[in-house]
Amino acid sequence: MASTSAKLPATAPADDLEQHYRRLHAQWSAETMYMSDPGKIMAHPAMRAIVALGEQVVPMILRDLQNETSLVVWALPEITGENVAPPTVHGGFVKCDVGAQIDAWLRWGRARGLV
Repeated sequence: MASTSAKLPATAPADDLEQHYRRLHAQWSAETMYMSDPGKIMAHPAMRAIVALGEQVVPMILRDLQNETSLVVWALPEITGENVAPPTVHGGFVKCDVGAQIDAWLRWGRARGLV
């Protein structure tokens, strides 16, 4: 895996940030496509770089989630400090309903005018 840096100039234009996010997201998606371990998916260097970009990428993530189901939704609690769709426990097993998580985050984003 290639190491990925989240460093952009503090005054990076929005287009540069968007392009940087898109590259990181594409790399993360391609390199974690066949992973099933949530810890490894979230620990991937490109995901860590996405999280490091902070709240400025939240609207981009939400726009993506409007168009496709993606585990990038798991970055939102870490970026925002909020957990609008915590996992549930059924039969002693933690279940993450990604579709429900996406729906909850999109409602959250709409309520804040982010999508």
